[in-house]
Amino acid sequence: MRISSPSRLMTMSRTDKETRLKDFIVESLTALAEGPGGNGSISMLVRSVDSPAARALSAALAELPLLPLDIRVILADTRIEDATLPSLRDNAGIEFRLLTDPRFGASHEQLVVGRTHVWIGDCLRRDPNKRDAFELYHKADPVARKCAAVSFENLWSRAKTLMPLKGAALAPEMIATGNASGFPWSHRQ
Repeated sequence: MRISSPSRLMTMSRTDKETRLKDFIVESLTALAEGPGGNGSISMLVRSVDSPAARALSAALAELPLLPLDIRVILADTRIEDATLPSLRDNAGIEFRLLTDPRFGASHEQLVVGRTHVWIGDCLRRDPNKRDAFELYHKADPVARKCAAVSFENLWSRAKTLMPLKGAALAPEMIATGNASGFPWSHRQ
């Protein structure tokens, strides 16, 4: 199976990268909400929660309308540079796993939103805060999505479950049912 040529190949600064990626996520989730069913999934592979991609997802989720989402994130590193800043780990309702095997350092950061939108970033061993990295955006590309999903599932099966942070707040409805997956995103914070 071949993936078509990259839709857009870009080199940019960290701040531009985070803003453009957040806009891509919001656009993707808006299209997902308007489609049949109105719910979906997000899978993300990132170096750490300090990654611009993780910060962009956190910012995008904060400004979205209520959507039931299944969000799974694989981290390669759990260290946080500034623990006083909000991070993706602060959000309840996201399932995290840790990829501890250093052989996967050459894997690229990736984000799959819904059925067709894919973003691919720099490799996990490079610190995105110390260099400008390339990005690939695939919009409405089911072939790229399928390849990214297969890659994510293989890494997900090798990663270890990461327990939620103790400070994650849960809405009373989640406590009563013992499950957050059926509640809108705004109730998961």
